[in-house]
Amino acid sequence: MTSLEISKHGGGLALEYGHVKLGLDSGLNNETTLLSHAHADHLSGIARAYRIVATKGTLETLYARGYKVGGKVTTIDIGDSVGQLGVEVTALNAGHVLGSTMFLIEFDDDLKLLYTGDFNAVDSLVHKAAKAVQADVLVSEATYGTPEWVFPDRKEIYREILLKASEIMDNGKIPVFQAYSLGKAQEAIALLHSGGINVVTGNQKIDDVCKVYKKHGIDLRHISLREKEASEMIETGCAIVCSAPRYMVRNLQTEFGHSYTAKLESRFSFFSLSGWTLGETGKRGFPLSAHTDFPGLIEFARQVNPRLVYCFTSNAAQFSVHLTDEGFTAVPLE
Repeated sequence: MTSLEISKHGGGLALEYGHVKLGLDSGLNNETTLLSHAHADHLSGIARAYRIVATKGTLETLYARGYKVGGKVTTIDIGDSVGQLGVEVTALNAGHVLGSTMFLIEFDDDLKLLYTGDFNAVDSLVHKAAKAVQADVLVSEATYGTPEWVFPDRKEIYREILLKASEIMDNGKIPVFQAYSLGKAQEAIALLHSGGINVVTGNQKIDDVCKVYKKHGIDLRHISLREKEASEMIETGCAIVCSAPRYMVRNLQTEFGHSYTAKLESRFSFFSLSGWTLGETGKRGFPLSAHTDFPGLIEFARQVNPRLVYCFTSNAAQFSVHLTDEGFTAVPLE
């Protein structure tokens, strides 16, 4: 294991082990890149990759969001494997967004490495939880890798969101939930519909990604504000899900004019759906996260039971310390 090298490369990572070189959510010249999902911060330099390995869900949501890839593309299904000289790669569900993937990388000398990408170990309405597998080396995200990040039960968060939406609508106002166009927006749409609340989407990117989710069998009920039914739905009562409020307002102005949009804006109550809103539930937003919280990260590492853990993302250094306290050998990638 002494020859294993993992380093930051662009917005992702580069892996070298003997003659094997792989990009992990980062394009390496003339090498294979394992692409975990289609969020922008995981697409660093992918045009440089000789080959990209990704699920169909990842590729389709990537294209729906306006991104392109260079080089060859190998589509892999969750549970399947692809190989090249010296290594076999198996795709595992990451529970983060549609198509999101952890990669189990098995080298010819039997060393096993698990790269998580962004992952969520809790079921949601639209995504199944990631499940740990044993590996010698774990390369783990650490987005919420400090002890203060402990999310409430997801069903409780769902309940709070529905209660707040209903309360605002009962007062003649319009709840607007800001959520990433890929993953969180679709979860919000599914949740609001399950609570009997009509949903209008405020951004084209959400609509385009929803089409992909529907293609993959996920039932999403919503109306784009560009559809003729939107104005009636807004007047009779609905929630709006948007990814970018500024562009949503611009879209409203295009569809309904500036005067009507100004009246609507006076009725808006904005809430962010993000783990970063923890502690401000019902005020600024709701801690609905597509990532695993701190206890979940620790438990996941225990289940993988690695000899070595590499940690990446913003809290890598602190999470490494906590893993060391748990008895792991941990290295932050900074």
